[in-house]
Amino acid sequence: MPGDAFGQIYEYFLNKFAMSGAQEGGEFFTPPSLVKTIVNIIEPDHGIVFDPAAGSAGMFVQTAHFIEEEGFEASNKVTFYGQEKTDTNTKLAKMNMAVHGLDGDIVQGNTFYDDKHELVGKCDYVMANPPFNVDGVDKSKDSVKNDAKITFWITQYRQRQLFMDTILL
Repeated sequence: MPGDAFGQIYEYFLNKFAMSGAQEGGEFFTPPSLVKTIVNIIEPDHGIVFDPAAGSAGMFVQTAHFIEEEGFEASNKVTFYGQEKTDTNTKLAKMNMAVHGLDGDIVQGNTFYDDKHELVGKCDYVMANPPFNVDGVDKSKDSVKNDAKITFWITQYRQRQLFMDTILL
């Protein structure tokens, strides 16, 4: 986004904040280079874009950059939905979206237990940093055992791993 100096400054400080210890309790800040790689591989250029672990909304900001590099307005091409486990990160995500001039529906809730948007099967793109903190998930809960999206994510994660293994071999 040309002229997005305020947004770039905000992202700089988010990165510094994350690197100074904000990655505790199973929460991780996805480096901008990885976010850009994910967006460039997936190419989310239309429809509903969902991040079930929205963090600071970096996936959405990078998606907007991607769409604008193609010569379009992100607000005319995509609708952003996000969910984030902590209230603080939800607020950071909303602020990040605002300073970049983006609109989206980001809500607080643990994606493993609550599906606040009810978007299973309705999204054009689902982007997230792979969940490294699944050890903290209570897998005995019915909401986890009977959740279609978690089964879907596990299948997608395994397919992605196979794809990455093939590329790296």
